Amino acid sequence: MRGGRIRIDRRMIWLALAIVPFLVFVGIMAVRQGSAIIGAVVAIGALVCGLGCLPGLSSRLDLRWDVTGISGCSQWWGPFIGLRRGHIAWDDIVAIGSTRAGYAYVATADGRCVLWTEMHRGHDRLFAALERRRPDLLAPARAPAAPRE
Repeated sequence: MRGGRIRIDRRMIWLALAIVPFLVFVGIMAVRQGSAIIGAVVAIGALVCGLGCLPGLSSRLDLRWDVTGISGCSQWWGPFIGLRRGHIAWDDIVAIGSTRAGYAYVATADGRCVLWTEMHRGHDRLFAALERRRPDLLAPARAPAAPRE
């Protein structure tokens, strides 16, 4: 089995970063108009979100897989998602799922995980590799969806 690598779509990161100066400007204008609390919240929120996007410009968020397993981000929470990386052997994977925040993951019985998002271009190649190596984990996901009422 060949290995692979998927990366965050950098265009989305640049788009998010392009919005930050506008939001800082809106915050400053709100402060000048007398809404200091709202302006400060908007400006500080924009700066925090901008800093949270910066790891997406590096290779820290890349996901890699090979014959031994999958390696990638293993931190569960937002701005710190790229700080810790982990590796999971194919045979150690016991679950595939998604979080409320929209991150997909593979996890082990002892709680280790590797995460990725829809912003990772080519995540379908990862699912193809998962299906080849661990078809038992994807079988329920391939079942037809229940009809909507």
